[in-house]
Amino acid sequence: MNSTDKLPPACAKLLHEKVRRKLTFAQISAELSRDEVWTAALFYGRASPTHKDIHQLASLLSLSAETLEEDFHMAGPPIRDICDNPTNLVVAPFSDAIKLYEPAIRSVLVEKMGDGAVSTPHMKVRVEKIENRHNEVRLILESKYVPYQSW
Repeated sequence: MNSTDKLPPACAKLLHEKVRRKLTFAQISAELSRDEVWTAALFYGRASPTHKDIHQLASLLSLSAETLEEDFHMAGPPIRDICDNPTNLVVAPFSDAIKLYEPAIRSVLVEKMGDGAVSTPHMKVRVEKIENRHNEVRLILESKYVPYQSW
C-alpha cells in the first residue's frame, strides 16, 4: 500500500504533481507565501487551504482549480489525530504539534537533509519567552541528523 492511499484525493494529486515536477516544499511554499512546514502539512491533509491557496496550487501544478477545490471540500476537515489523553497541559500542546505535523516535518527534513533520523541522545531543548509578545513561547529542538546507511 502506498502512503498516499490513505490521503484525501486532493492531497494525493498535490503530492503526485510535486514529485512529477521535482519541486520542494520550500519552492511551493515560496509561491504560496506560506511556511514550508504548513505547506507540507497541507499536502498531507493536516491543514486547510484557502480559496487563494487552491488556485495558486492549481496554477503552479497545472491542475484544475475547480476539481481541486471540490476534492478538498469533499474530504472535509483536515486530519488531526493528536493526543488521546493529555495528562500534562504544559507539554501536551508540544506533543500534539509534533504528532499533527509529523508527516510534514519528516518530508521537509528528508528534502533538506536526505533520508535519516534525528538523534535523541544529541538533542538540545530550549524554551524561550518571546519578548515583546504577550504570553508567547518558543520551543527549540536542536540535534544531529544521522543519515541512514546502505550496506
